[in-house]
Amino acid sequence: MAEIKTIYNAINESNTMKKYVDLRNIKIESRDDLLKTCQVFRNPKFETFRIIYMRDNTIINYESITSKLPNSCDVFRVKAKNTYLKNIKGFEDINRRMYRLGANGYYLQHNHPSGNAKASIEDMILTDRLAKNVKGFKGHIIVDHGTYAWIEKDRRTGRLNAENNILIDYLPTLNSQELIKDSPLLHKTINSRNELARLMYDVKHSNNYSCLVLTSATNNIRLFQEVPNTFINMSYRQIGGYIKNRCINTGSIRAFLATMDRPFFERAKDLVKLGYVSDCIAYLITKDKSEIIEGADKECIDQNIFESLNISINKKKLENKEGEDLSI
Repeated sequence: MAEIKTIYNAINESNTMKKYVDLRNIKIESRDDLLKTCQVFRNPKFETFRIIYMRDNTIINYESITSKLPNSCDVFRVKAKNTYLKNIKGFEDINRRMYRLGANGYYLQHNHPSGNAKASIEDMILTDRLAKNVKGFKGHIIVDHGTYAWIEKDRRTGRLNAENNILIDYLPTLNSQELIKDSPLLHKTINSRNELARLMYDVKHSNNYSCLVLTSATNNIRLFQEVPNTFINMSYRQIGGYIKNRCINTGSIRAFLATMDRPFFERAKDLVKLGYVSDCIAYLITKDKSEIIEGADKECIDQNIFESLNISINKKKLENKEGEDLSI
């Protein structure tokens, strides 16, 4: 098979932080101190949730929880319907941990790889439930590449308040993954099939190749690859596995295929149905534009492949119980 060509990758994977970071004994006297300390956890690839245990104003330990996914982290691996943390055992574990450490307070921290440092409804629910069930809550900081959000309890009402997308005046130099900033594709987004087609006109590709485009939760392009048309001849599971791994490595949740090859397009439509791809188009380049010839049977431009794959897997399990053939 011909070689896959990477035209653009938003993540500088050569600068991956590999060393263990020890935050113990660091003093946190203010929110700004916490912000500076937590900048080391900026990561454009996947989301990680952390509990930072404090004794007075000193960090004595912390623990990390991650699903290694670009836009979600199932804390304690338990999710109630539309909410987090229904499992009371998780609270008991934290309370026991604090007792063993001699901690009298804690901060919460996580990152948003998408580039949008805004506390979600799930973030507020998670924070509220932890604060109510584990004494010592001091604040929850959400870090991003150039902004942060802050969730704290109002001393008068006891309710949680969130400040979102607060600009950071400084960004320390880190030996960690950073977004590449010298490409015209950095700020491009895919919000519609027309934008996908326009991209095909702007970034003309080689003959006998089709295009794979991955985007973040905010629809920014994270990866643009030329894939040989023979790429589509692999099994759906192999193709889906490749796309899923590239999404994880680039902090992406959506995948798009664009092609001028009819056999490629027909199999790409099946990948959309299976949940491996968010959408696909067949197109034709004219003198001044890229014209969409056909799209997938159902337009799924916002389909999160990690969610759609979970739905597909659960459906297959149900079908298997009914004795149907699950082979792909």
